[in-house]
Amino acid sequence: MLYSEYITTAEKDPLSVDFALLRQLYVQSEDYRPTSHFTYSKLQGNTNSCKSFEEVESFCKRVLTSNPMDIEARMLLEFAYDQMEQYDLASHHHGFVGGMLDAIFASGDGKAVATAWQVIAVAEEYTILSVMGLKMRQQSLVAVDDHFYDILTCVSRHDQSTAPVEICFDITHPYLYLQNMLG
Repeated sequence: MLYSEYITTAEKDPLSVDFALLRQLYVQSEDYRPTSHFTYSKLQGNTNSCKSFEEVESFCKRVLTSNPMDIEARMLLEFAYDQMEQYDLASHHHGFVGGMLDAIFASGDGKAVATAWQVIAVAEEYTILSVMGLKMRQQSLVAVDDHFYDILTCVSRHDQSTAPVEICFDITHPYLYLQNMLG
């Protein structure tokens, strides 16, 4: 199956697809561009000047036209549709976001390199931290065999005096993509 076919199926009915497979197909496709994914802060910076939720919708749709796998753009679009009381569209994007997050969480437990969460873009690390209510304090890159991992030392975003926890992400795909770009 091709990514282009499966993303079309996902766009029609996000609850009908296997998001782990969709993510794998994306990484193997010519459309894979992990550096084009938005972090929340980058997305917020680009939408701060929007004067309405319709403008936010327009911006997010442009992002998703070039990269339908961007979790943050889908999360913001879900919020905008909810605010505009277009609940069917909000629900659609909620299903997409949930499927992508579930696929990441199902890829491991994030507690060690051997069970690291697999991400298809480094920006997804920050989405996961946000969802978990964590803030990064330190980051280190570790190479094991032919795989690359980000180990993030994090604390609670709301109580930074809590004991730090380490979260491990397998960043092999975005790392190799960047290495290939740099040649």
